Amino acid sequence: MPIGDLDVPIIGKNVVIAVLVQSHILFAAFIIGAVLIAATSEYLGLVTKQPRYERFARNLARFVVLLFASGAALAITFVLALITLFPVFFSYLQNIFFWVFLVEAFMFLGQIIIVYAWYNVWDKLAYRKVVHVTFGMIAGFFGLMAMTMIDAVASYMLTPAEAPATDVARTFLNQTMVPLNMHRFVGNFSYAGFLIAGWGAWRYLRSTREEDREYYDWMGHWGLIWGFGFLILQPVIGYGYLKGIRESSPEAFDTIMLGDKAWVFLLLVTEIAFMSIAATAYFVHKLRFAQKPMPMLRKLAVGSLGFTALFTVLNIIPADANIVPGVLSFAGGEETKIPLGQMYPWKYIGLIGLMLVGFFVVALYLRAAANGFHWGRASRWSQYALIGCALAVVTTMMTMGYTRETARRVDNAPGYLIYNCITMEQELTPAEQCPAGDTIGNAP
Repeated sequence: MPIGDLDVPIIGKNVVIAVLVQSHILFAAFIIGAVLIAATSEYLGLVTKQPRYERFARNLARFVVLLFASGAALAITFVLALITLFPVFFSYLQNIFFWVFLVEAFMFLGQIIIVYAWYNVWDKLAYRKVVHVTFGMIAGFFGLMAMTMIDAVASYMLTPAEAPATDVARTFLNQTMVPLNMHRFVGNFSYAGFLIAGWGAWRYLRSTREEDREYYDWMGHWGLIWGFGFLILQPVIGYGYLKGIRESSPEAFDTIMLGDKAWVFLLLVTEIAFMSIAATAYFVHKLRFAQKPMPMLRKLAVGSLGFTALFTVLNIIPADANIVPGVLSFAGGEETKIPLGQMYPWKYIGLIGLMLVGFFVVALYLRAAANGFHWGRASRWSQYALIGCALAVVTTMMTMGYTRETARRVDNAPGYLIYNCITMEQELTPAEQCPAGDTIGNAP
């Protein structure tokens, strides 16, 4: 059997890799975000003397420790599957990014050591909280560095540097490495925050003791501040990332924005729209329970909810009547253009407006939160909104991953493992087609 000619019956090897990678990312992104959120919460508990921050930080750290082994196992399984199913491709990738993989391995090892040490010495460093918080921040730093190394590889696969593959600096800092890394850095906090909010809502609905209801009500609020607070940064970062793809890999950009896969991007903005509206509605509801009544702030928040709905609608209107090719189309399909669905100016207005309104409503909410809320009085629908956000953010992560990876398919004519350089069949393209030239197969 020729090397690299292996396959998986029924589902195929591409599906195996996709499932393993996506599962690992769901674990890894939460762990990175949760560690830094927990360390920050522990520090706030030290500063504010509010015991709920300490309780939250310790419980979250315990969950991270329990989750870490599963995420690590998925990562190892993915690497073994990649070596087995795509050995030729992996050999090229390893040659190009040898130093990056080496650094990533040491960052991952450092994260394991510090995370377990951070949790195990919680009581021993009870009277040296600054030192203990520093442990948590260092653990988060190692996680971020490991993520940065992987982002260099992932971004190169879609936008290979316009330089020889032997140029280590250029391959690492390829055209979309920085915006992708910023996108994932912000996304980790938002993803973890929404999941924390959803878990807090679930426990709130199931709790009967007043003390627990107050705590889990607060947890939902705290998680949503992280989740939505970082979500509103994504439009401008996402625009920078898409701009880099359009300039470096125009055919890939057309695939996800104008081609048969444009519906996936439409699904993505629909999920973001749902989270934005649900989070804003929760903020409006929560202002009813402010310890210091602020009717004007609540009226402004209600107005913000209306503008949020308006801008989200602009984002989800399709460009033409061919929404999902071959599945969902109407009124002439691709030939029927929808003016409000055009990228310029309506999508830009929608994205920028959503971000500005998001900043405004978060500022209003934090202003009320500074005076405190009456905890434990939240309605059931507001908790369902938090649970809905938690479910939506998981599907958003999966949609974003699929959107980025399917861009390299270029409508499968052909599909690439490294854009314009290595095809899905693990064959090198002509040197004049690949930005790395004929050096990609000879990188040391």
